[in-house]
Amino acid sequence: MFFTRLLPEWTLLEPVSVLFYLLTLAVGGGLAVLFFQRRSRQQASEIQNLHVELEHLRDANWELKESEERYRDLVANQGDIILRKDLEGRLTFVNQVFCDTFALRRDEALGAPFTPTLPDGETPRMLGTFTGLSLPPYRVRYDQRIMTIRGPRWFVWEDFAIRDDDGRLCEVQTVGRDISDRKETEEHLAQALEQAESANRAKSQFLATMSHEIRTPMNGVLGMIRFLLETELSPAQRSHARAVQRSAEALLTIINDILDFSKIESGKVDLCEEPFRITPLVEQVCELMAPHSFDKGIDIASYVAPYVPIKLMGDDARIRQILINLVGNAVKFTDEGGVFVTVDMDVKDQRLQICVEDTGIGLTEEECAAIFTEFAQAEQGHARRYEGTGLGLTITRRLARAMRGDVTVTSQKGVGSCFTLSLPLQVVEPAEVQQHRHLKGRTARLKITSPVTARAVRALLEDHGATVLLEEDANGTPHDLIVAETGCIARHEVTGDLDLFLLTAPGETLPDQQALPYQGYLVRPVRAASLAARLTQTGSAEDSHSRDGPSKDGLLNEDTGADISETTPPALRPGPDALNVLVAEDNELNATLTRMMVERAGHIPHMVESGLEALETMKDSEPGTYDLIFMDLHMPLMDGYEATREIRALEGLRGDLPIIALTANVMAEDRKSCQAAGMDDYLSKPVDPADLAAMLEKWRGRRSEAAA
Repeated sequence: MFFTRLLPEWTLLEPVSVLFYLLTLAVGGGLAVLFFQRRSRQQASEIQNLHVELEHLRDANWELKESEERYRDLVANQGDIILRKDLEGRLTFVNQVFCDTFALRRDEALGAPFTPTLPDGETPRMLGTFTGLSLPPYRVRYDQRIMTIRGPRWFVWEDFAIRDDDGRLCEVQTVGRDISDRKETEEHLAQALEQAESANRAKSQFLATMSHEIRTPMNGVLGMIRFLLETELSPAQRSHARAVQRSAEALLTIINDILDFSKIESGKVDLCEEPFRITPLVEQVCELMAPHSFDKGIDIASYVAPYVPIKLMGDDARIRQILINLVGNAVKFTDEGGVFVTVDMDVKDQRLQICVEDTGIGLTEEECAAIFTEFAQAEQGHARRYEGTGLGLTITRRLARAMRGDVTVTSQKGVGSCFTLSLPLQVVEPAEVQQHRHLKGRTARLKITSPVTARAVRALLEDHGATVLLEEDANGTPHDLIVAETGCIARHEVTGDLDLFLLTAPGETLPDQQALPYQGYLVRPVRAASLAARLTQTGSAEDSHSRDGPSKDGLLNEDTGADISETTPPALRPGPDALNVLVAEDNELNATLTRMMVERAGHIPHMVESGLEALETMKDSEPGTYDLIFMDLHMPLMDGYEATREIRALEGLRGDLPIIALTANVMAEDRKSCQAAGMDDYLSKPVDPADLAAMLEKWRGRRSEAAA
């Protein structure tokens, strides 16, 4: 530079009175004129210092220019629209993307107001305005579709407040990004979601309709079979009737599986946690499956460890459903041996474990990995021997996981399988282990051919303090108690003070006590409470369950333990507290069944065939004439929902009269609709006579409480 070239000459000059130098420097593209008065050498040093400062200024100016150029390149090459507006709405800055998007030149855009054109019918937003920028965070984000050179396009816009040195709002900067492709994808997804939801609604409606249409005749079939089995039948007739009953129940199971799978798939599983007793629940499931297992020639038994809590908190209905699936599968796939259910509890972690073991066909590792998938079975193809939908285990595992648990399986092909249900359950009432020592000091000998039953009885006896000898280990060891299967012990083996208890299956004939003196008997599958009551001569009324009640002719019913010579018990004669029950049912067979059930429970039925007839009957009767209404939902002229709403609207009957839905609809939405219409309770078809009687007793009890 010129300044640099002159600097050496300044340092050589002698002092003079006044000397001016004109230095012209190129700084930022302009001219800087510096005047120096040369008086001495000291001034030469000052000039040199000024040279250094000017060099720094030149470098800073160069860096600023580089930064501005990089910023301009960044803005120019940015894929987003960038613009600024002043307080008057005029454009003060636009980038090239703006110009390309709206087909405008920069010189014609700057200084002019800008309002984008919107597609027809769309509401303008606040593009480039000051709305919403006066408060923190001083920015606004929104979506707006505008017209561009390419047609209507979706942009996501973000407005920023620009303030001057005094903090006053002076401009608004807007950045817009084209999101049309994303919006199109979202629209396609929304359409697909709507189509899926529509299909799901159609499926749910189809399932609800089919459930109703199938359950309505199924209610008649199962109801009449129940009444038929309580009449005098020959062995062949009884066998045929039971075959029909099992087939109808199998069909009902398939329907329930499909409905449950649909509910789980749509995330509509309803869980209800209440205190429940685990021991009777497990025993009842085994008793339910016992007739089928005995028909196949296999045994079934259960054992609950003594430290398992008496009461737990959980959904007992769902746990029962899981166990019925697991035990039912075990019975189905077992042809020899038996099924053994054990219940254990990790009290510290409050985790219940129920194991269902069988000696069935077993599974390979590949089958174990696939068995919980939809429609999977151990045997596939047309040659499979076992019926079923293949949904049972899928439903079972999903229900368990809905309760924060799981179902797992271990198996060996040709040996058997063990399915384990694990659930975290809160303890409500802990076990009372000390009360299980009634047989301490006694020695029991078992003469039981079934390994499954022998295992269960041995465990129960040992829990009560007894020493147990298996038949093969007895070898003349003294004992004072024998538990033996009928037909496995002779008269001469019962000597002295030896106590004999017979183990019998439903349908077996008990021997004459004079021919074989025995103190009592147990019916398989053995209940823990029954064993305690029989062998210790203690126990509550609950222990002496009707299934173990003696028969007049020594013959036990194969399903319930009741005398098979029993005929249909006559309907109870209505007492002074009998309910007058109005039944609205249009199906002739179901109306007959409901009438018989109400009469059997000791109440007085009054039959009508439609909701309209039920409404007219209520209008024509005095308040208090009827104590309860069973209301079918789907009837001609007026359905049950409308009839209930109309009855509730009658003066003096608002909420006073119990109305019970009696329907084949089983979806959760149907129950909510019943409640919304004003119904008080719900019975689903097929209706069990015991459930109907319990419902009547429930509302009769509430009426008595209200009267008191």
